[in-house]
Amino acid sequence: MAEVPKFFGNTSETGQNLCHVRVMEVAKAAAGELYESMMSNDAFFKAWKKQNPGANPKQLEKRFIDKNWGSCLEFARATLTIMLTRSDVADSVKDEIMVVLEQDQTLRNRRVGTPPFR
Repeated sequence: MAEVPKFFGNTSETGQNLCHVRVMEVAKAAAGELYESMMSNDAFFKAWKKQNPGANPKQLEKRFIDKNWGSCLEFARATLTIMLTRSDVADSVKDEIMVVLEQDQTLRNRRVGTPPFR
């Protein structure tokens, strides 16, 4: 039996309603990297800390990622697409990425296939 794809709602207010779980994971990782980069600037860190009083460092990072991962969706999709062209990525991984991107595209276009029953 084929594995049922996993989809998650995007509550990030980006205009995208759904994305594939793997795209979300890459987007969240990108948001985490963005957090590390931005928070190395004291002004950004102080402003974020002020917006989240009483939060510890882990909570600050999680809140940033939860708030901003939707803004990293296109970067995540582009990253996955670029991985398809790399010679150091195994063909089996490329096949998985292709399925993820196809399913994600279907969601983005809100195309509905023919139902299996009538």
